[in-house]
Amino acid sequence: MGWLDKWFDEANWPRDPRLDVFRDAVWELTIDGEIKGWLTTSVGVIRSFPFFWDKQEQMWSQVHWLDGKHEYLEEDYGPEWYAVEELLGGHFVTDDPQTSRETSFAASQVTGTERDRLWEQLDHGAVG
Repeated sequence: MGWLDKWFDEANWPRDPRLDVFRDAVWELTIDGEIKGWLTTSVGVIRSFPFFWDKQEQMWSQVHWLDGKHEYLEEDYGPEWYAVEELLGGHFVTDDPQTSRETSFAASQVTGTERDRLWEQLDHGAVG
């Protein structure tokens, strides 16, 4: 194992239990009860300041609209955890492609076989 592999070896990385709900998760985004799209989330590792010695986790999120368009991945990390806090509060703020305005969507976690189906269909990380 080379030095770069050791640098990002996840074996000894601290695991933040607050992020467990975001590991390979799907969230339904709605306005007034009408589905507008989904948000997929995953958790990865990051080295942070000072000097990139601190090990921590980060959350990646991606919006998927009903028309099939996928937004680019966005990262969220502590100590602020803006997207994490929004989702835990039951909403997610992003630009609505129909209005071109920043919008707060109601967000609820999808579970079970529906989550599995959507995770496969939405292809977290794909852009288009």
